[in-house]
Amino acid sequence: MKQVKIFLLFFAGMLLTACGTDNDVKSESIFDTTAPSRTGFDLWLYNNYTKPYNIMFNYRYIDSETDQTYNLIPADEDKAKALAIMVKHVWLDAYAEAVGADFIKKYAPRVYQLIGSPEYNSNGSIVLGVAEGGMKITLFRVNAIDIDHPVIDHVSSFPDTEAVPLDLNYWFFHTMHHEFCHILTQTKNYSTDFQTISAADYRTVDWVNVDDKDAPKYGFPSGYATKEYNEDFAELYSIYVTHTPEAWQGILNASLIVTGSKVKTDAKGNPIFKLDANGNRIPKGYLLDQDGNRLIQMGEDGKLYYAMEYEVETEDTYDYTYYNNLVSKMNLIKDYFKNSWGIDLDKLRDVVLRRSAEVSTLDLRTLK
Repeated sequence: MKQVKIFLLFFAGMLLTACGTDNDVKSESIFDTTAPSRTGFDLWLYNNYTKPYNIMFNYRYIDSETDQTYNLIPADEDKAKALAIMVKHVWLDAYAEAVGADFIKKYAPRVYQLIGSPEYNSNGSIVLGVAEGGMKITLFRVNAIDIDHPVIDHVSSFPDTEAVPLDLNYWFFHTMHHEFCHILTQTKNYSTDFQTISAADYRTVDWVNVDDKDAPKYGFPSGYATKEYNEDFAELYSIYVTHTPEAWQGILNASLIVTGSKVKTDAKGNPIFKLDANGNRIPKGYLLDQDGNRLIQMGEDGKLYYAMEYEVETEDTYDYTYYNNLVSKMNLIKDYFKNSWGIDLDKLRDVVLRRSAEVSTLDLRTLK
């Protein structure tokens, strides 16, 4: 018992010695409270991204924010400035205008990471962007931006991905809408009906071999959309809101498969002939009998003439299966955004297109 008492007294003494007195407590924090040193660009990012939207815009290369399995290079600061100005104008402010600043403040990814170079996969594909857990978007190929000649192609159904200067719509803005769509659908699920429409046509393994121009013939807006239904959903959404109605119609038209051709007829069922500039029928050739001899017919003037065949107006007949698949999927997407988020995609598209057109008037070298 005495040994126990002695041990308790010794332990109590240690506690008193360790705790010391209030006067021994240091007033300095163990954390570094020194204000970080910020450049003019850093301050601009703080005022335009961090303060209004709680977004960290990393233009410097940060190892912990990148995939170490790839060989990557940092973004050039001037290119990063230009992209930051454009992203705010075309992407952030577009959602703030169309839906409200609170929406983008609540759901936008908290971290943007810029990388100067592309990220190449072993199958030959290039990663346009990465969304991680709804928290971060990484954008690649920043160093390929032409600051003085920004191009945002929103009128082509199938943009030239190899064009120089770089098409910013394809490489950045479409990508950001695509990745943001993933964030929203991970927050609120969309109808499982979407998954069934093109279920038999997805190409999980060889999607990389599907050219964008061929994708509509299988019911998809791009080759990447053929990978699986989540990518299909995000591709449809991002392409729709970043392209004109005419460009979208071009994708729909490309999904039509010609099944035949028929002669156009008038109200009485007579064939409609092609006419030249003078209003005369365009000859196609002489009519021949089974032996190859020209046939003779009597004209309206009572004279005999070699019988002629004339060019007729024709129209193709189409299989609308994949056209209807695209329309059905797009309607489900519109319903999802309207009912789940209160977003009218046509109105959002109008805002995005207007702001995209305004980029040519922006000073991308001066922070304001």
